[in-house]
Amino acid sequence: MTDDYNQHFFQKVNLLRFLSIVGVLYIHAENWDQFGFLSGTSAYVVEKELIGSCEWAVPLFFFISAFLFFKNFTWDLLIPKWRRRVKTLLLPYLLWNAIYFILFAILPKLPFLSSVINSAPAPITVNEMFQSIFLHKYSGFLWFVKTLMLLTLYAPVFYVALSKRWISESILLFLFAMLFVKPFVFPAVTNLNWRFIFFYATGAYVSLRCPQVLLKRPPRNIRIALGVSIPLLIILNAFYDTELYSILMIVCLWYSIDMNAVAETKVFDVSFFIYALHILVFSIIKKIQYALLPHTEISMVISYLTVPVFALLVLIPLANLLRKHTPGVYKLLTGGR
Repeated sequence: MTDDYNQHFFQKVNLLRFLSIVGVLYIHAENWDQFGFLSGTSAYVVEKELIGSCEWAVPLFFFISAFLFFKNFTWDLLIPKWRRRVKTLLLPYLLWNAIYFILFAILPKLPFLSSVINSAPAPITVNEMFQSIFLHKYSGFLWFVKTLMLLTLYAPVFYVALSKRWISESILLFLFAMLFVKPFVFPAVTNLNWRFIFFYATGAYVSLRCPQVLLKRPPRNIRIALGVSIPLLIILNAFYDTELYSILMIVCLWYSIDMNAVAETKVFDVSFFIYALHILVFSIIKKIQYALLPHTEISMVISYLTVPVFALLVLIPLANLLRKHTPGVYKLLTGGR
């Protein structure tokens, strides 16, 4: 690939990462704590189906992460790649866990915030600090980073299993079958399940065996047809929930986007920052909306649909502001992304 082609490809990857984060925002935008009294209503059902329609978001992130890790992989690159993941995954994971622990320990004690914060102050003990910093007790959404680090540690296993012809296809077929069989459940502390292993393995397989597949640019009519298929898949998923949904959504998203048409923008580079802060911003926006909106079914859906929009309007400018005026702090918070 030429450098220019690489640039277009990674712009597309950044766009897909951003879309994945937006999908995660809509998964976490549920407002059942505020509107729980509407459980069982049409609004509740609509919101539940909309959340389900975004279930492709995390698998797409696992797929992309594996593809990038195993891109041009050789054994000589294993330690350098692990070392880079320490910077991009482990350090931000520990830092943000520590930040959220401090926030949960201090904010509920402030008189002007205690009335709007629903949780008791986090106890400052060695055990609590360990669970908070290493096991994301007060930042549960960071389970994804921990699980991704765990899969990255097993990179040698994925490489041996997925780099050889026939063996790799057989293993991938086995993992696909496990999406439906699920012979056992992984320990809760790992946050692993078969679908995440499958999508990570698929990304590794494509990167090792057929990386050119992701560089193909379908004709315009095919891209349009794939784009039109996305809302149809969402509708079908509401009636026939299946693991095939995420696979088909990822395929449609990937090939419906013309990488040569993706504009270069810094907006798509702030995905991790948005991910790290969205829960905190969500909690504030949800409380404001609940105080201002009538407590009706329509308000419940409006609140759900708009919380991610308002969060993005806050977090994207904040990320750019930090990146411009305190680049060192921003790099530390985002692992140099």
